[in-house]
Amino acid sequence: MRRRVPFPMLSTIRSARAPVRIAGAAVLLSAAALALSACAGEPGAAGSSFEPARPGVLTVATAFLPAPGFWEGNPPTSGFEARLAAALARHLGLQRVDVVQVPFAEIVRGKLKGADLALSQLTPTEERERLVDFTTPYVNASPGVLARRGVQAVDVHDLRELKWVVSRVSTLTPILNERVRPDTTSVVVGDRSDALAVLRTGRASALLLDLPVALGLARREPAVFEVLGQLDGDHEGLAAALPDGSPNREIVDSAIRSLQADGTIDRLVSRWLGDSEDNVPLILTGA
Repeated sequence: MRRRVPFPMLSTIRSARAPVRIAGAAVLLSAAALALSACAGEPGAAGSSFEPARPGVLTVATAFLPAPGFWEGNPPTSGFEARLAAALARHLGLQRVDVVQVPFAEIVRGKLKGADLALSQLTPTEERERLVDFTTPYVNASPGVLARRGVQAVDVHDLRELKWVVSRVSTLTPILNERVRPDTTSVVVGDRSDALAVLRTGRASALLLDLPVALGLARREPAVFEVLGQLDGDHEGLAAALPDGSPNREIVDSAIRSLQADGTIDRLVSRWLGDSEDNVPLILTGA
């Protein structure tokens, strides 16, 4: 059963996949870690009225817990998207953040389980945009090659010789198949968590991820993973997703733009994701 927290300045975390537990139970997030200075009823800095599912609360859906660099800690109060959620709540004049874990496949189908928005390393696509409303991207995300430590590849010919693992729900799987064209059949799994498990056990050598996600994983587990490079071609971005037709899309979009303009997002990227994409080798694929 979900535990409600009647006190301001706190956050809760729950799972939408009952009876799955996170860290053993629904827990209170530390007030020190996700304390929000805004008071209920204050207008957001965007100058408009945000309509939360629950008064005074920004309810955020995410799929992968933990997600190194994005949602860290137990409870996950640290990381780029965790701190972005806190910054958005402050900006919108809300008292706290609640986090609900929702399967990735459900999020991209617009089933946010009552959350106001999702922050889950999401890439907008035409197919997904038919089911959810995306904001402007808050960070650029070229395709990054995450590999097991010790694997070597400096060009697309080397990449073709690697054993890859791919996810059925990833927008990067077609990019791998079309631009890299691996020589051997890839291991196909359900989602990113499954793909990382395959990579850890050595059943595959490499996985294509959004570069910020790959950098976060390599930073968290440097003895296991490294980022070999990023693919050329069009860059995508990671964006927040809201339920289809949400009255809050423009308000959240404006808030994200404000956090970009005042340097908040750049500081969060530097703090939690580490290396800039400028420091990652570019691998040409002829895209």
